[in-house]
Amino acid sequence: MHRWSKYLLLSLILFAAFTLLLATPGPSLSARQPLATSTVETTACPSPTVYPLTISDDRGRVITIPQRPMRIVSGAALFTEVLFDIGAGSRVVGVAASPDNPAEASGLPQVGPSFQPNVEKIIALKPDVIFDVMGQARDALENAGLIVVTPVGFISHVSDILDITDAVGRVTDNCSQAQVLAGQLSEAIVRLESRVLDLERVSSAFIYASQDSPPFFAAGRGAIESELLARAGGRNVFADIQGVQQVGLESLINRDPDFIFTDPSQVKYFTGNKLLANLKAVKSGQVIGIKASSVTSTRVAEALRAMAQALHPDAFPPKSHK
Repeated sequence: MHRWSKYLLLSLILFAAFTLLLATPGPSLSARQPLATSTVETTACPSPTVYPLTISDDRGRVITIPQRPMRIVSGAALFTEVLFDIGAGSRVVGVAASPDNPAEASGLPQVGPSFQPNVEKIIALKPDVIFDVMGQARDALENAGLIVVTPVGFISHVSDILDITDAVGRVTDNCSQAQVLAGQLSEAIVRLESRVLDLERVSSAFIYASQDSPPFFAAGRGAIESELLARAGGRNVFADIQGVQQVGLESLINRDPDFIFTDPSQVKYFTGNKLLANLKAVKSGQVIGIKASSVTSTRVAEALRAMAQALHPDAFPPKSHK
């Protein structure tokens, strides 16, 4: 079986698995998040990539890559991860400043944080292609004659990570490696989800907090955190809200999830808040730290495993490594 065929098959399995989940009877059915299927092209990879190559970006614009890029700037940690994971790291000449960059990128020039890239620094690096820069910075770079590729504007589904992986592979002439990576990621998610598919949904929430008082920010439908809750065997108590939205203290107390997932640095804002002391998740010690950046990275399956293990520990025997 060709590598691309395996990737397509795994994507179909992901869709079928969640279709089965939706068919499972239970009172929490309406709160479950639908699984977005990937929009990645699954045609065979040309080897080598044929240039000029055209690719659509998040604005729907067609971007032309005239030749194999030899100098690459990454505007976000996820793209840096993908570039190194698929073997294109040796051509990266600059990266966004981020603690989530892979170790291999530690010695590379930094071009500012992803939310405020330094246009002058990027131009000085003379890149052939720049990944994931938006807004006024993208306009400035394009006006300077540089090529900017941003396949997805905002990551809201696991399929977006697959789309990004595929796009980076095609642009860099590492298409087959990218599809192998996407296939491995899909397979890991399918295996994890299959362990909890038939189990009772556990009330849960993925919430961010900057301090130990409102506002809190809960992930609802259309947020990747909510999708991961569903895949992990959870029932998102905030599934009625759209995206990541501010929620009040009273709303959190009234919904009272059995489990709360948040960034490890924010666990203390829940466990140390006297007003939240009677929450079931707080009383039972089930405020779980999941690194926020991991849910939008090529390590998303690791985040999913940690969530599924917390919600359904019996589905993961101690010697299980699947």
